[in-house]
Amino acid sequence: MSPPHTIPSLPGADVLSSWDKRVDALRKSGREKKPEVLIVGSGPIGAVYARTLVDKNVGVMMVDIGEQASRRIGDHRKNSVAVQKDISLFTNVIRGELSPLSIPVSESDLHLDPVSWQSAPGKFVLNGQNPSQQRRYNLAASAATRTVGGMSSHWTCCTPRQHPLERSTLFTDDEWDELYKKAEALFDTNPTVFDDSVRHRLVKQVVANAVEKTKGQNRTVKSMPLACKRPSENSPYIEWSCTATILGDLADPSLMKENKFDMKPQWQCDMLHINLHTKKVEGAILIDLVKNEEWLVTAKKYVVCAGAVLTAGIMAKSLFKSDIPMERRYPALGKYLTEQTMTFCQVALKQELVDDVRDNPAKLDTYGSHVIERAVNRHINCHPDDPLPFPFSDFDPQVYIPFSEQHPWHTQIHRDAFGYGEIPADLDQRLVVDLRWFSYTSENPDNKVTFDKERRDGFGMPQPTFHFTLSREDGQRAHRMMQENQIHSMVQVSSCLGGFVPGSEPRYLPPGLALHICGIYRAGKQKEGESLEDVKKTSVVDRCGRVWGLDNLNLGGCGVIAQGNASNPTLTAACHALAGARQILEELGRA
Repeated sequence: MSPPHTIPSLPGADVLSSWDKRVDALRKSGREKKPEVLIVGSGPIGAVYARTLVDKNVGVMMVDIGEQASRRIGDHRKNSVAVQKDISLFTNVIRGELSPLSIPVSESDLHLDPVSWQSAPGKFVLNGQNPSQQRRYNLAASAATRTVGGMSSHWTCCTPRQHPLERSTLFTDDEWDELYKKAEALFDTNPTVFDDSVRHRLVKQVVANAVEKTKGQNRTVKSMPLACKRPSENSPYIEWSCTATILGDLADPSLMKENKFDMKPQWQCDMLHINLHTKKVEGAILIDLVKNEEWLVTAKKYVVCAGAVLTAGIMAKSLFKSDIPMERRYPALGKYLTEQTMTFCQVALKQELVDDVRDNPAKLDTYGSHVIERAVNRHINCHPDDPLPFPFSDFDPQVYIPFSEQHPWHTQIHRDAFGYGEIPADLDQRLVVDLRWFSYTSENPDNKVTFDKERRDGFGMPQPTFHFTLSREDGQRAHRMMQENQIHSMVQVSSCLGGFVPGSEPRYLPPGLALHICGIYRAGKQKEGESLEDVKKTSVVDRCGRVWGLDNLNLGGCGVIAQGNASNPTLTAACHALAGARQILEELGRA
C-alpha cells in the first residue's frame, strides 16, 4: 500500500515518484476508478457538462475540493426562507465562501509587538499569503470558492446574453443564438419573475423615464434576465438556479447510481498526467481529502472546470509534473487575463417616490392590470401602522441597462447581498437599491496570472501570482461609467432614485471583486495554413474547450472566454461548455 499523501505547503515538500510507479502502487492497492468521463469542479459549468453527458447515457464521475453542504448537490445558499426574508444575512455567507487567491505579504505594513515572532519576508506561503505578489499588480479581491456548487452557491444569477461586441466570433451569430437558448433553458433564465413587484416596477419606471427620454440616446431599461423561478404563481419565495437546478434529478444523492453519475465531495484533483506523444491525458491523481488517500482515475475523457484560476493551476501543475515546459508548449496559459472594472453605490428611495406609490399606485400598473394597485392597497389596509406602502413579501427590484457600443458597460439596478455594502440595521431594507456598473478590460498578454513551480498553496497547488494593470483606455472607460456628465453614468442614474446610504456613496471597487476573470486559457481558432504551435501562442483551447494537442482534455469556465466583457460571463461560458459536451458525445459515439 502506498504511503498517504501529505498536502505540502512549503517549497520543496512536493516530492513525487515517477508516474509508472505511482500508477502501479495505486492499482495494487485497489484505488483506481474508471469512469467514462471525469469532471473536476461542480459549479454551473461542470453541471452543464454532466447534465448533457449523462442525458446521453455517459457515465460521469464529478469531484469537488469542497464539502457538500446542502441536501441537493450544489444548492444555492439563497434558497433559504430565512435569507429571503432578510437578505442581509447572506452577506456573511458569501464572505465565508470566498478564499483570497494572492495576498502580498512582502509589502505588508503589519506591525506586531516587538516580542512577537515574525517571519522573514519571502519564506512562507499559507492560505494565499504570497511573498511574490506585488501589491500594485494584484487583483486584490480575487477569490476562489471551494464548495460543492462552486460560485453558483452564492452568485447573483444574472444571466444576460453578451452583446456581439463582448463575445468572440468563434461561433456564428446563429450558433451563438442556439447555444444561448439551450443554456437559458438549463439555467431557467427569464426576465419576468419580478415583474409584479411594486419596487421593481417603481425603479424600472423611474430609471426608464430618465434614461429612455434622453435626446439622442438609444438605450432601453429592461428587467434583468435572471436564472430563477417561483415554485408557484402566488409563492413569496424564489428558487435561485444553481448546480442543483442544472443537474435536475442528478442532484438527488440517492439517485446517483441509477443515473450513471457519481459525485465525490472533498476530493481534489492533484494532477493530470499528460503525454504529448500520445496526445492524451493518461490518468489523473485524485486525493480523498477526508481520508488522506490518493486515487488513480483513468477515464476516456477529462473535463476541468474548477473556476478560472484553479483550473489554470491544475493545468500548470499537470504540465510541471509531466515534465512539459509550459512556456514553450502552452505559452498562452495564464495570459490575456481580463477582469471587469466595477463601481458601486446604494441609495435610499426618495420621499416623493415612496409617497407617490402610496397615493397613486395605479401609475405603476400596465396594460389595464391592477396588480400593483391591489398589492399596495391590500398592504396598507392590513398593516396601517407600516409607514411604507411596500408589501413585506414584495420582491426586490431587478433592473438593468444592457451594454451598448455607445455606453460599453453593463448596469445592475437591484437589491442583493455581497461581502460589501451592508445595510445599517435601523434602515428599512425595502428602501434600499443597489447600483453596480461593470465595464470591460482589453485583452493583453502582459495581464496574466503566473503559477509558481516551487511554492504551493494550502492544497498543494501552484501559488498564483497576478500581474494586472489597466490600460489608459480601460481607466477612461471606468471613469466614464461612474462620472460621465449625462444620465447614463452611475452618479446620474442613482440621483434619480434617491440619496446615498451613508458609507455606500459611489466608489470604485477593488480589482478582482467582480469575480469574473476570463481569458487565462482562452479559446482560439486554427486558421488555414496556421501551425498548431502558432495558434498556441495566443490561445490554449479551441472553441469547445479542447486543449490544443490533446485529444481527451477539455477546460471549461470563464477562462475559456477570449474577449474582454462587461456583462456577467456565466451564460457565455455555458455556451462553450455545451459545445464541448457535444464534441465529447460525438467522439464517444453518443451524439
